[in-house]
Amino acid sequence: MLMRNSIIATTVFMLGLTCAPPSHAACIPKGLATPAPQDPVARVLAAQNACPKNAVEFVDVLKRSGARLEPTMVNFVGFHNPDPGAFFILEIVSSNGVPPSGIAIQRGELLFGHFTAVTRDKRLVSFKSNEDLVIELIAWDPGKGFYNFYELSGGDWVYRGDSEDILNDVQRLHRQRKASEDPFGETLRCSGCHINGGLLQKELAPPYNDWFTRERPHPLGTLKPDSFVIGRLADLVDAGELSKLVAASPRRLADSPGYRKVLAARSMPERLRPLFCPMEVNIESDPEPFDDHKSTARIPSAFFVDPRLAAAEISVRRQDYDAALQKLHSRLPKTPDGRVDADHGWLTPVKAHSDIVAVDSLIEQGVVSKEFAVAVLAVDFTNPVFSKARCGLLKLVPEVGGSDFVARFQEALRGASMPLSDPARNATAHEKQAHAFLAMCQQRAADPGAVLDWYRLLAQRRIEVSASEISQNPNGHILEDEPRDAGPGPDRLPFAAEGRCRGSGAHVCV
Repeated sequence: MLMRNSIIATTVFMLGLTCAPPSHAACIPKGLATPAPQDPVARVLAAQNACPKNAVEFVDVLKRSGARLEPTMVNFVGFHNPDPGAFFILEIVSSNGVPPSGIAIQRGELLFGHFTAVTRDKRLVSFKSNEDLVIELIAWDPGKGFYNFYELSGGDWVYRGDSEDILNDVQRLHRQRKASEDPFGETLRCSGCHINGGLLQKELAPPYNDWFTRERPHPLGTLKPDSFVIGRLADLVDAGELSKLVAASPRRLADSPGYRKVLAARSMPERLRPLFCPMEVNIESDPEPFDDHKSTARIPSAFFVDPRLAAAEISVRRQDYDAALQKLHSRLPKTPDGRVDADHGWLTPVKAHSDIVAVDSLIEQGVVSKEFAVAVLAVDFTNPVFSKARCGLLKLVPEVGGSDFVARFQEALRGASMPLSDPARNATAHEKQAHAFLAMCQQRAADPGAVLDWYRLLAQRRIEVSASEISQNPNGHILEDEPRDAGPGPDRLPFAAEGRCRGSGAHVCV
């Protein structure tokens, strides 16, 4: 799904429910798979005498079925920018299985999202259209052990595909391919965001910069919600409720026999991509609101190194952070007051939780060892998400696994004069190296020059999100419209040919 949030907005979608058995089925999504999916989306629609045409009607269908709906909400264009009315309401659906629905649905199995719009008289209403996208849905299909993706778009309910279709769409991502081949296929638009095939929420950890929380509800400015939107706002739950469900999603896929079978048939480069390259990303930030002007700002540890290697709290003086923002002429796009930063500072892309879970699953299954995984993570470890050096090694990974896989990979590395690591360095040694690096960063945190260098690196990494292959799906993807330097002259970010700027990488804490 295409989102233009100032901080890589966050999304997850899914759906579900069913009503009492109908006398006939009048609402069948277009393109429905054969055999028919067993997920609640197909079943609830089949139970209707007529298709719901918008979110208002669909919410009513679910409520009449006896379902419980727990909405939460994100502002696509930034917490402090309510006037466009670009809100996305995500509904968590559950049911205890008693009549009239007749089925049990656990929280996290079914969610759907719908959009708001603003009228000329500044009313905030549910978006309705017979031409555009109105609702996005994901449902867990227990028969397949995959997620199914649906939309209400162009006035029609449409089945877009499932987690296996996404695997097919992304099979060339980060891989060796012909010049005429694109990294993404075109089976379903959802491949541009849900690259690992499951639920997705970019801001998976607090403070949920652009999501609703009870401590920090969204400002609505001069907007006046209509009765339907008022009802959804009255029932909002914290984004943290959503993040619990999203965090469980990759494990659900990893433990699914159906998904494991499909993944096991793939090549080793496909299976190991989440270790070498980013498939998805998460966003972390300073936990304190930017406008509170605390004396310090905390930099997420995952900005410096992968959390599987080491973690440490690193804070800088707020005055040094403000000076860096001013030096690089930071501005937040699309905000009417020209803010210099988001609702929380130091928003940074970090290694995706879904990527980490995917690798953990491979280790649990014995596909690779922890020692092997840590050795890969140790390559260019000071660039934990977007590392051309580490991702480039994926092209040398043998297609087939087996007991001699590591030996064949090491041979390919030697042939390319690219040794993976010093054989004498085990996982403990790599982790010790990462801890030492973080200790150096802690020592430099009081240096204003270090803070400026780190902010330059932060700006570069935000740009790398859009430059990465994961953002190249022509059918839509989540873009990061980061705070960026807007000033002319020598303080604009200087990039070398490989896309790095001064102050980046291993030297940033030396």
